[in-house]
Amino acid sequence: MFGRKRKIETEKIILTDIDQILQDTTIKAEERDALIRVKNRLEKGQYMQRVLNDFLAQVRSLALKSQLSPSVRKFYLNIINDAYPGTAWSGMMFM
Repeated sequence: MFGRKRKIETEKIILTDIDQILQDTTIKAEERDALIRVKNRLEKGQYMQRVLNDFLAQVRSLALKSQLSPSVRKFYLNIINDAYPGTAWSGMMFM
């Protein structure tokens, strides 16, 4: 039960962060679409790690070109650096 509670708390933190980022008028349309997709999928109860991995894949080209908006860059780095509890992949990830 502890794991499920932690997952729910982490999802709430992520959704709050996404809501704050979506209020930023400087984010690109592609970033906004990706964030809305993450928000909708998490609200439907989809597997959090998969949703976040799909987000990373969707905006990776912007990240590699250093073209992410500052608020989206921070969110992207938080995911990459496991800043959200319970979102780290355990094991190998294949792309």
